Amino acid sequence: MGPIVGRSWKTQSDFAYGNLLKLIIHSFGFYARVLGILWPAYIIRFLVSGSLSASVVSCLTYMSEFTKVSLRPRVLTIMSYAIGFSLIYVPALAGGILPLDIKVSAWRILLLLNQLPGAIGIIVLIFLPESPKYYLSVGEQEKAMKVMERVCRMNKGKNATLESFGVSSLTQPRLRHKSMFLGPCQDVKILMTKYSKFMWIFAFAFFSLSGLAFALPIWMLRIRVMTSQEEKPETICNLLQEKITSPKDVKCHLTYDEMEDPLIHGFVVLSLFIVTSLLLICLNRRTLVLLFISIAILGCALLNFVKAPLLILISFMAVIDPPMCCIRLTSSLLIDFIPTHLRGKAFSITLMMGRCGVLMSNLYVGYTLTHVCYATFNSFILLLIVCGILVFLLPAEYRMDSFSM
Repeated sequence: MGPIVGRSWKTQSDFAYGNLLKLIIHSFGFYARVLGILWPAYIIRFLVSGSLSASVVSCLTYMSEFTKVSLRPRVLTIMSYAIGFSLIYVPALAGGILPLDIKVSAWRILLLLNQLPGAIGIIVLIFLPESPKYYLSVGEQEKAMKVMERVCRMNKGKNATLESFGVSSLTQPRLRHKSMFLGPCQDVKILMTKYSKFMWIFAFAFFSLSGLAFALPIWMLRIRVMTSQEEKPETICNLLQEKITSPKDVKCHLTYDEMEDPLIHGFVVLSLFIVTSLLLICLNRRTLVLLFISIAILGCALLNFVKAPLLILISFMAVIDPPMCCIRLTSSLLIDFIPTHLRGKAFSITLMMGRCGVLMSNLYVGYTLTHVCYATFNSFILLLIVCGILVFLLPAEYRMDSFSM
């Protein structure tokens, strides 16, 4: 669950410490499970989730502040290619390692290998500069100039300086005065009053879209494993009804065959993000979000009556993957609408609502699939329609120069 953090969380040192903490916690969790101590492992898993959420908040706001506003949607979408790569990396490892018959438990090796991206991330983040926009938002003009000098030399050569380009000072739109530094609690109050319309719309959008994008993949895998063991094609609801009336043993040991669907899912997500970055050249974000929501509604409708396993897989991906792209597009809209000094808190609140959506969606699907199956995906259609109406109420774009000098 995304904690409500201040802008100081996105400082460069906090990036490194947050990822270092995540790596240490992962390592400790590994040894805790080796010793058979389960409760500490559960607690550590909870702490890992908190560290990971905070890093996501920081990375997105950090990257956005180094990007010109007109390019921000495409840059953040390109940055999201990493989601597709991760959805390929994790099941590919799991499918290759878990079936191995080796002395050491395969899941332990898998856990260690999944730490590699985090370790690489720590090394990379240590060498990145702080955001000059953040420095400006807290009244540190001198530090902002130093960062821009460094960026200038990296882009234009070692002998280049800001002075040689006629730049003597920096500023940015909606820059708050020093007398307005009122503390984190007051900042949250401003968010929920002055920007209440945006916050409520984005909170609901993150709640609904995250619930579909991050809760349903778990159920997709379970249902696909179940349907693969049936000789006669059936709709999801009919199949689940048969399982309730005449239960059978279901194979739970995962092999590479069961990992094929998550692998396909990863490639589809990566492809969809690539297509989105190209569509952003000619379409605005709000139009794309509404388009993706429409595809998800169609996927929910199809899940009511499709029988072929391949069509069930395609329908699930239509429900899951477009909302995942919508989350990144709505994130860039939120970043545009909220001033620099409030972005971290605003994004943390909406991400927290997204985590609540994942939890509620998991609980809801787990209950309704076996009791009122047809209500499951049809109620998601209503949720998506409301989400689409709220997104339609947002401005199509928010245009403003990234820096005024």
